[in-house]
Amino acid sequence: MINLLYWLLAIIMFGVLVMLHELGHFLAARATGVPVAEFAIGFGPKLFSRTGKKNGVIFSLRALPFGGYCRFYADDEGGVPDNPGAYSRQKIWKRALISVGGPLFNMLVAVLALFLLFAAVGLWSSTPVIGGLLDGLPAKEAGFEVGDRIVSVDGREVQSSADASQFITDAGENEIQFVLERGGQEVNVSLTPRWSEADQRLMVGIQYQVVPYRFPIGQSLQYSLETTAEMSGTIVQFLRDLIFKGEGVDNLSGPIGTVTAVKEQTQTGGIRSYLQLAALISVNVGLFNLLPIPGLDGSKLIFLLVEKIRGRRIPPEKESIVVLIGFALLLALMAVVMYQDIARLFK
Repeated sequence: MINLLYWLLAIIMFGVLVMLHELGHFLAARATGVPVAEFAIGFGPKLFSRTGKKNGVIFSLRALPFGGYCRFYADDEGGVPDNPGAYSRQKIWKRALISVGGPLFNMLVAVLALFLLFAAVGLWSSTPVIGGLLDGLPAKEAGFEVGDRIVSVDGREVQSSADASQFITDAGENEIQFVLERGGQEVNVSLTPRWSEADQRLMVGIQYQVVPYRFPIGQSLQYSLETTAEMSGTIVQFLRDLIFKGEGVDNLSGPIGTVTAVKEQTQTGGIRSYLQLAALISVNVGLFNLLPIPGLDGSKLIFLLVEKIRGRRIPPEKESIVVLIGFALLLALMAVVMYQDIARLFK
């Protein structure tokens, strides 16, 4: 039952991120005054729909909860030739903003997910407090207790678990003097590190207490923006190597691989891994859609640039042929990626 829950959370994440991408297109259209015919959550048969009284947009809920779509008016919508509300009749700058609206919203979602991670959930941070003691090693034998806080090591003040670890390492094989805080009082304890054959190093047998650390609001926002930028840079480098060098084909993942990765990572790392993956996948969705592949947002920007240079629209039939060819190539790529995803499941 628990395993099913993680699969469900993974599927929901993927579907919501795709739907939010379409929501970015919808919000950009509303902001620029471009009419929208329908905004759907999910695909397939319609389960429920409502028409907006002011804007006439059909809001629908579909049977398959895998994303959604934002549909604009066609040239001959409702049998009306040269429909004035048609998407193709809108100004180029408006259509360009709508095209980038989806990817930009994906970036915003990534920043928000990371902000929640840093400010609300927090990252795991070890403290100079004893969280556990290993059997057969000096710390337990010397009288350390779970809950003790290390105040100093060999007279050197300890501010963090990193300080404690470094000071212990500096002592080498020599006896170490500890000052511990226990129940509001200071306790002096000494021990000598012992060689561990299993770990091939000197050990004292201390495990530090790990607690979530939440960053201040301003710092969380800064880290969220920086991390989103770092993720974007990594993905751009991967796409560059994939396109120009053919590297990384084996590492590509489609919906199946993505959902599987989210399920596994969330089951292991909990809400923190879930939010980190949500940010990473959202950035992936946004940047991938900016590729100049027919059918994606990037190709729409290319068509708009050509239209601007020519001073007139590319003939719809020619544009449709290019989109059809690109869509076929995209489906072929997805088939290869899905094959890889399924093959990994059975390894």
